[in-house]
Amino acid sequence: MLRWIFILVLFFSVVFTQSLDQLFNDGNNFYNKNSFNKAIENYNKILDGGFFSQDLYLNLGNAYFEVEDFGNARWSYEMGLKLNPFNEDLINNNNVNKSFIENYIEVPKNSILDNVNIFFQSLSVNQFILINSILVLITSILFFMYKMFESKKLKKIFIYSSIFSSVFLLLVFTKNMWDINNKFGIIVENESILYSAPFKNKSIEVSIFYNGNKVKVLQSTDSWIEISSFDGRKGWIRAQDIRYLY
Repeated sequence: MLRWIFILVLFFSVVFTQSLDQLFNDGNNFYNKNSFNKAIENYNKILDGGFFSQDLYLNLGNAYFEVEDFGNARWSYEMGLKLNPFNEDLINNNNVNKSFIENYIEVPKNSILDNVNIFFQSLSVNQFILINSILVLITSILFFMYKMFESKKLKKIFIYSSIFSSVFLLLVFTKNMWDINNKFGIIVENESILYSAPFKNKSIEVSIFYNGNKVKVLQSTDSWIEISSFDGRKGWIRAQDIRYLY
């Protein structure tokens, strides 16, 4: 019985993978034929299935750019850059796309923070935890070997391993806090009105954000998101106006 269940699971996995490959290939064919909206539809179906890659985000971003949807294009490129911050095609295309964004809000340059962000984006919290668990296991084995053989060399390696494991454990907590305090999104509506409170009222309108600008997410409800921007503005926008970068 278990054997047949395994065969069925394997069969449907292969079929599903082939279906995703077909969607991707069809999306590329639509793109090459300048049917950009159909390409976008295919690429998004793959994302809806929970699958993603640098190439998928790059192609999706390019398709959005061709239909002049610069907000979703930026979202796609930056989601790809979360997977690989050094992908030159994503970096270059994202920079070109930014030049078309109306009232573009420049992100402040800070090489130290940028490098820290790249480091923390390189792995997920679960991956940090996994690495730390492996380090703890290695340290435990070294401790056992040191006690068994009473070797000074093993003792020295154990001490270094303990220090490294402790530092990495601190990085796990730091990564978690970094993710909590650094949530961003891209405005995908042509014009998103910023309100001073989470409800629509002309009297509390603060300003307008334009499609493609990046904002920091502070908190959210089902219908509203409190955001702040790099030019100092802070307030509430509709949840439907933004696409999260996480």
